[in-house]
Parts: sequence; structure tokens; C-alpha cells
Amino acid sequence: MKIRTRNISKHYKLKKALDHVSVDFEPGKIHALLGENGAGKSTLAKILVGEILPTDGEIFLDNKKTSFANPRDALKKGIAIVHQRPLLAPSLTALENIYLSLGETEKSNFFIPRRVPEKISELKSEISPSLKLSTLTKDLGGNHRFYVSFITSLLRNPDCLILDEPSAFLDSEERDALYIFLKKLAKEGKNIIVITHSRVEAQKHADTITVLREGKLFYRSENGELPEEGILPRQQNKKTKTEDSKNEDILSGSCLSVRNLSCSPKTKPALLHADIQVDYGEITAISGMKEAAMETLEDLLCGLETEPAKGNAVFTRKNKTESIKMSQFTTSWLRKNGAAIVPSDKTFRASNPELRIIDMLSVYNKKILTESEAEKIIKAAGISASPDELCKSLSGGMLQRLILEREIFQNPVLVILCNPMHGLDSDGQRNLIQRIVQMKEDGKAVLIIGTADFPLSICKYVYALEGGKTNCTTQFFHGAEK
Repeated sequence: MKIRTRNISKHYKLKKALDHVSVDFEPGKIHALLGENGAGKSTLAKILVGEILPTDGEIFLDNKKTSFANPRDALKKGIAIVHQRPLLAPSLTALENIYLSLGETEKSNFFIPRRVPEKISELKSEISPSLKLSTLTKDLGGNHRFYVSFITSLLRNPDCLILDEPSAFLDSEERDALYIFLKKLAKEGKNIIVITHSRVEAQKHADTITVLREGKLFYRSENGELPEEGILPRQQNKKTKTEDSKNEDILSGSCLSVRNLSCSPKTKPALLHADIQVDYGEITAISGMKEAAMETLEDLLCGLETEPAKGNAVFTRKNKTESIKMSQFTTSWLRKNGAAIVPSDKTFRASNPELRIIDMLSVYNKKILTESEAEKIIKAAGISASPDELCKSLSGGMLQRLILEREIFQNPVLVILCNPMHGLDSDGQRNLIQRIVQMKEDGKAVLIIGTADFPLSICKYVYALEGGKTNCTTQFFHGAEK
């Protein structure tokens, strides 16, 4: 299936998400849709699968003009999408979600072949052997949630498959395996469109590269090559002093200390022993693989784990020190003591796609923010959006920046950031690092859980989680390793 767009535009109240974009996607190739956060990549993808309607422009499938009333309409015409953050029912198993998404009911418009169970097993074995189909979705990691959605899309046998930031929650081995599989699909004649912010990934794997910038078609490469400079803009970083520094005395010493932490969840790797200290005016990082119980550790340190935990925590703020058992270490207790929390799952744990931005920003306030207060936070995040827009209109990077500014607006003394670099382009990562360093200079205690792409040289303590146990491997002082 060949896809052509002509002068596709999408306008919102305060911005143009797409501005007269014309591009061709030929079958039998992998096409990279490249650009910084907010460039319009996901908006174009959502238009191609009928999730949103364009303000203007035309779409052609195999040279025939068409339009999509909704995602089901696009599926009937052979276009499927795998979202970066797929909508799955948390109380159902992975297998149940696959069948639910396929629409296996008497009234379904989709034909479900008799050999679907066999095909599901084949796909799982080929693309994600570690996925357990009997696991409840709420207990799946980001990588396995992606694979559930991916398998569902493949079962529909689409002519065009769109993947929105597919590598966001995959490690390097999983990414390489994914692209090997996508190249196989392309050789079979599929039209593969991959949304990414990584020029390295695009050049390594794609046959063509389309670059969007501020909603416009900026560059097109027909051979998968890009110039060295000038494709992804380098933004001017401005140091922004956080407002709480003028209201809160700069603190020093330990903010949070966790000792002898352990927990054995039924559906995640067990955390056997963890000792962690987070100091005021410093950055502490914890690195490790999923198999080493990183998800368990994140849930525990964010106060989200429901399984019983052992250990003790000591929280110090001003002249007050409070000691509690880890069984009492909850999100509400953390926030009561001045902690800001940004979990790995920004879409559903830190937000919700159907919330208005102003409501999402107000969630931890005692009252709904005024429109001017919400606009102040939006401006601090450096995005163009209206307080009345729904969160689902934001790109992943925009949502992440907005959630961080919401948390900082609470005037925290401790900031917990989980996998903060995921889903951000190079400029977004630079700006986030600058923001984190500024929080450190303002005297905040910063805890990073998940260090992929994060510069460990700016951290005081770096803990490695291996085999369910933490080990403080490195101490850095003023950028030099001790």
C-alpha cells in the first residue's frame, strides 16, 4: 500500500500541530518520521489512523483519495498503529487484552481466524519470548505492554504498520531484534512507518527519513542518510531558577535514607536488599536492568507498591526528622513530607489522556488552579497549549515536561524522577539535565531511578541494582570520580 499526504494540516487553538505536510510512504520500506518533541510526528500518525481529523489536506491510498472517520475505518483500509503508550485494560491479562482489542464478538466486523491462538504463540516466540500472556496488564513493564499492542496489530495483517516511538521502553538488544523483524515485514511488502526522535536510530534502520520541524516538512531523505548538522535544532537553554529557593532555606545533609529495604511481589522480580541515601543539594542515581528488580524498586521508592515491604526510611526536613517502617512508606506520606514524584508511566500514573491539562496540573493542589496559574506552568514547561486542551493532544515529551513543572510548582524538597530521559529528543534531554542541575543548585534532593542516557558524572551517589541488591558503586564530587 502506498500512502500519500497532500497539504495535511491540523490546527488547535494556540498552535498549528501540522502545517501543509505533503509526503509519500512507499510499500516495502521502513520509513522514519523524525523530529524533536512537538514537531508533529504523532499528530500526522494519528491522522493516518483516523484518531483525529485533519483541519485541511488530502490522503491517498494507492493513488485513491480517501478519508478516515475513526480508527476502525482506517483498520478496514489496512492501516494499524502501535502506540508508545498503548491503551490496555489493566485488570485483564495480556492474552485477554489481545482478544479484546481484536474484537472477538459476534457483532465484530473483524474476522478472527481459527488459528489465532497458534499465531499469537508464534508471534510471541519470535518477537518477545519473555512475555507471559497470563500476566495481568497492570503488572507488565513498558516493553511488554508494547509487545501486547504489537502482536494485536500484527494479527490484523495490515498493509501499513505505524509504530510510535517503539524503542522508548526497549533495551538495546530488544531494539535490534525489533528492527530485524520490521525489515522482514518490509521485505514481505509491508509499509512500515516508525516515529522516532533519534537520528542515529533513523539512519541505522530506515530506508527513507522524513524530518518534521514545528509542524512543517523540513527535510526528506530517500536513502536513509542525513547531513551532519542542521536537521534537529539546537535550542537555546535558559537557566531558570526554581521559585521555591526564595521561600525555603537551603538545606544540607541527608534528606531521605532507606535501609534494609526488601520486597517479594508475586509478579515482579524480588528486591532482596537495598540501602539508599539521598542528600540535599545533590543528585543520586540508581541504575539497573528490569530483571534486577528495577520496577519493584521504583514502586517502593515512589510509595506505589501494594505488596508488603520490609525496611526503614528516615526523612529529614528542616529541623524535623521522621522515621517510619517501609510498610508505611506511601505516596501520600511522601507528598506530605515535601516529595515530588514523576513515575516511569507518565500517561496513566502521572496523568490521564482524557483529563484537561488544567485538571492534570491541579491534581495535587488543594484547589483547581486558576487559568493564569495553569498558563504559568505551561509556559515554564516551554510548550504551546491551552489549559482546556486534553492531555492526549500532547506529545510524550511535552507531557513529561509539563508533569515535571507541575511537581516543581508544589515547592518540593525531594524530587524523584523515574526513567527521566525516555521519550525525549536530544534537546529535551539537554534541557531536562539543565533543569535537574538547577534544582540541585537550589538545594533540592534529586533521586533518579533508571539512568539510561543520563550523565552519571553530575551525581553524588550512583547505586547499581544487581541481583535484587544495591551497591553504591561510585561517588562523584564536582564532576570528578572519587
